Amino acid sequence: MTSYQPFMQALLWTCKNCAFVYEGGQPKQNCPMCESYKTSFIDLPQHLEAKVREAHPDLPFNHADCRATRKKLMEEHGVLKSYRVSGRQLPTVSGGNISPAKSV
Repeated sequence: MTSYQPFMQALLWTCKNCAFVYEGGQPKQNCPMCESYKTSFIDLPQHLEAKVREAHPDLPFNHADCRATRKKLMEEHGVLKSYRVSGRQLPTVSGGNISPAKSV
């Protein structure tokens, strides 16, 4: 069994919808797996990714089983609720200043 090696300073961008992982700089415009826009990517905590890779040491990290385990861990640890992409605020958060229903 291989032991987990830290990823140093590499960012692990993970799609919130399908749990696809992109390693490195900024993620692409769309997720290559589910085609979600790049704002669906979050910076996954490395301790969660370590659990995924230790659970499936012989599989590629974007294998369907790895993605299912990653998605389950993200839900269990509340990552999907606590991590928010900055700059995308709903009107209720921004004080109701943006309303498509109001005509100018």
